[in-house]
Parts: sequence; structure tokens; C-alpha cells
Amino acid sequence: MAYKIPDEESVADSVLIVMHKNPQVRSQAELAFLVRKQLSRIDPDYRVSGERIRRIGINRGIIGVAIDYNASGISRVPEFCPVCRNPMVPIKNRTLDGGIVEMRRKCSICPYALGSNPTVPGRYYFTKRR
Repeated sequence: MAYKIPDEESVADSVLIVMHKNPQVRSQAELAFLVRKQLSRIDPDYRVSGERIRRIGINRGIIGVAIDYNASGISRVPEFCPVCRNPMVPIKNRTLDGGIVEMRRKCSICPYALGSNPTVPGRYYFTKRR
């Protein structure tokens, strides 16, 4: 069975239409279902993942995202955000003896942040941006 991968512009337009009809979406799976349904009106052979839909919507500023976190056993701090694949910015603080220590890392685009206790995104809530 052959399939096609839609270009970024088609996905962004579909996300915009879906978010206009549904200002709040309670999960990535629901968002992916609605966007795929919208894309199938353009071409029934289009296939796209939920992660790609999420990244395009966040990076284009079409959707806002709230994240519920789950505890994780990761030991290495990521250089890129697991939500939108943008660089993580270190938040640093000066110590009493003059040294500098990294307190946490925050994404430069979305609200994902990683502090002293390691967490991973568990559930996403999407809202329409104005």
C-alpha cells in the first residue's frame, strides 16, 4: 500500500483548521486523529505522525501546549527539547563562593523545562493560539 508524506505547509494548514474548530484538544492522539482526518480530505494517501504534527504546530506558533510530566530515570540532560526539537537553554545561578552552577534547562520555544528531578513529557494539552 503506497502512501504520501504531506509537506509542512499542508500539515500547518490542517492544524490551523482543526484548532479553529476545536480550540482545546486534550491529547496528542486526539490532535493527530483530527489532523489526519483533515489531511485525508486533501489526499487520502497522506500519512503523518503525531510527533510531527505537534512539532509543526508548536514551531509555527499555531498551538500552545501544556505538559503533564512523568518521573524518569534519565541521567543525561538533553541538548534538544523532546517536545519540539529546539535547543534547550541552560538557566544558571551564581553560588556564594563566585562559581556558576546550572540550575535547570528550559526550551527556547515551548514550556518544557528540566530541573533537578528528571522528568519526561507524559501528556500534552493543546490550545489554539490567538
